[in-house]
Amino acid sequence: MLYDAGLVHRIKLPNLDDDGAPYVYGLSDAGVRHCGEGKTFDDHSARTLDHELDISHFHIALQELCEAEGITLHWRQADLKHGVNPDAYFSITRNGKVNHFFLEVERAKIGNYRDGEPSIIRKFKHYYEYYNTPECEKAWGFRTFRVVTLLSTAEKRDNVLRAIRDELFHRMFWIGAQQNPTADFRTPKGDSFSFLDV
Repeated sequence: MLYDAGLVHRIKLPNLDDDGAPYVYGLSDAGVRHCGEGKTFDDHSARTLDHELDISHFHIALQELCEAEGITLHWRQADLKHGVNPDAYFSITRNGKVNHFFLEVERAKIGNYRDGEPSIIRKFKHYYEYYNTPECEKAWGFRTFRVVTLLSTAEKRDNVLRAIRDELFHRMFWIGAQQNPTADFRTPKGDSFSFLDV
């Protein structure tokens, strides 16, 4: 009914892996005008929506894990551009210890080269330079963190690990695959971690 009235816009999701609805709905320009506020859905691309859904799927899986294990999860997905610009920030508190994480969900192949470096390597270098700095502490309230990066497959995870191993040999980088979003993270140092290890 709302769709027929032109108040909502829908986008069909490509490559839907589960049995959920094949469309995502949101307010159209007319719907925003009718409501008097809100963000229009008309200009979103399916690729952007896939990215948002990947973030949401990870958030749900992490929340379920934390609830099952009695771990406190704090999640933030707004007001994130402070020195770095992650897809989300979250912290996990277990046995009184707080661990801080920035989330990056990457769907693209290694590409978008500038000065011989792909975008993902430039992004990781920025996190590496930001790690354990006064600027990080001033902006976020902590100095050390991990960068959890989810890639679509384990093969892509392994390719990224090989690409960063020489320059970014640090355990702050947890690289995982979306098939197992809360476990089996690998680091450039060859470690394997899950959120139950923190």
